Amino acid sequence: MRSGLMALTFALGMLGLMSTEASAWYCRAESPSAYGWGQDYSRGAARRRALWECARRTPRHQTCYIIYCR
Repeated sequence: MRSGLMALTFALGMLGLMSTEASAWYCRAESPSAYGWGQDYSRGAARRRALWECARRTPRHQTCYIIYCR
């Protein structure tokens, strides 16, 4: 009985961890010559990260734009 309860508790804990990963935002930013990805639980933070990564790879005088966020 006790091992069954422990297994159920463990399974519920793992299910809780899996559901938090699904709630993360993934954003992609692109410029004519580069791209960047951002992932965070906050949509704004994911967008900023994607734009920052894209800007680091992009030559001067080109602009990065968010393509999508999911």
